[in-house]
Amino acid sequence: MKYKTISIILLVVLFISGCSEKRDVVIKKIENIPAENISEETIPMVVMTPAEKLEPICETKISIEKPAIKPVKDHEKSSSDTDLSECVWSQTETVETKTLEEKNTVITKAPQKKKIPEITVSKSPLLVVPGECLVFRIKWNFANVGKLILACKKEKIDNQEVYHFVGLTVPEGIWTKLGSGYNRFDSYIDSKTNLPFYYYQYSASSTTSQITKSIIDHRTKTLSYEVKKYKDGKQYGAKSGKVNFSGILFDGLSALYAIRGMAGDRMPSAKMPVGITKITGIYLFFVEKNIDTFIVGKREYWLIQSEATEDEAIFRKGRLFVSISADREKLPLLMKGKVPLGTGTVELISQKTLNANFLTDSKSLTEILNSTL
Repeated sequence: MKYKTISIILLVVLFISGCSEKRDVVIKKIENIPAENISEETIPMVVMTPAEKLEPICETKISIEKPAIKPVKDHEKSSSDTDLSECVWSQTETVETKTLEEKNTVITKAPQKKKIPEITVSKSPLLVVPGECLVFRIKWNFANVGKLILACKKEKIDNQEVYHFVGLTVPEGIWTKLGSGYNRFDSYIDSKTNLPFYYYQYSASSTTSQITKSIIDHRTKTLSYEVKKYKDGKQYGAKSGKVNFSGILFDGLSALYAIRGMAGDRMPSAKMPVGITKITGIYLFFVEKNIDTFIVGKREYWLIQSEATEDEAIFRKGRLFVSISADREKLPLLMKGKVPLGTGTVELISQKTLNANFLTDSKSLTEILNSTL
């Protein structure tokens, strides 16, 4: 039955291959993706309220307990650089890793139990570069299925500086006919603590869409969320809740920038807590430092294996290899991992610096994307 289902899917893909929505139709759909700008709405109660500032826990060493088994080098691209010598990593947890029968396996034989430190420092490793704009090509096996644009902007909310990460995916080819690939991600970062406090996510298929809003309060250690589901433009479902956490927490978009900030020659293995509607962990392992040719040129890079226990925004359950440039920019050059019926890759194809006052609505981001390519 399993192989019959796969065969049917392949036949459908082959049947509609080469077919896609007209470009102007796709552009219109992307421009109409609802954006989130919390500076123009009632600011959530816990956001940017005067409170005790979180002081960084800084020393000249890294306190960790190394895992018993080290990752094995794999011929996947990855790279990045960072100095973590000023902050302590603590609070080890016992975790269990399942063995996956994949080509991109970083651990030759997964241990039954191992202790991996969780990131708990008040000073976040998150990398922030205001004005940075990155454009990626998304591929499924050998087919181009879309593009991703990521940008970072410094903004002010209630006269307090914040950083705004925003991401937008643009489908291409057969995926435009299937109605998939229209997504938006927004993450707001407190400039005092370098930690996320508000997250927004929009995703859509051909007839349905979903909006998720999450508030991360690092003072009360609570994650509050609200999810609304729509069909043909009408809301048909909703849920909300609150989850407690300890230490620090990243959302589904800021997690990528945290990985960039952590990457380096001496990067220790760690568990990164991520929260949108629940708290999950992304386990990070340094694999190797190498050099290779990417679309943006020949680069020295760090290869990092990330293993997510759940789907969280741009991260999907399973192993993902992330290549980060081994320089000050720490660019995410390539992300590669297993997806249904093959391999998915997200590779950097363009980089530019935007004006400090660039707009972050979906239409403006679409225009930036078109002008970049």
